[in-house]
Amino acid sequence: MNDLKDILWEGSSYEDLLSFPDEVRHDMGYQLHLIQSGEMPKDWKVLSGLGKGVSGVYEIRISEGNNIFRTAYVAKFSDTVAVLHCWQKKTQKTSESDKALIVKRYKAAEEYINA
Repeated sequence: MNDLKDILWEGSSYEDLLSFPDEVRHDMGYQLHLIQSGEMPKDWKVLSGLGKGVSGVYEIRISEGNNIFRTAYVAKFSDTVAVLHCWQKKTQKTSESDKALIVKRYKAAEEYINA
């Protein structure tokens, strides 16, 4: 019996993850596997400030040297983990353009899953 949640890759999130350095990509994949299994990733935080109607978005955080890699996801859907955005950050603050993309993909994932 397979109790893993499916993964829905929104937009270019899968291709963006594949562009990460090998070690980061493998670690991020493992962290997503933990989420699929119902566990929490090693280093995460709630992504807030995304606007009304957008809730349950989390961010996996992986640092390698001076580089910061992030994956935004939603696991509140019954049998699906929606990966909304994978990106490399240059600062500690999430840019407004990244937030806007996450919100757009959140709404698309919600619509797809609830269809």
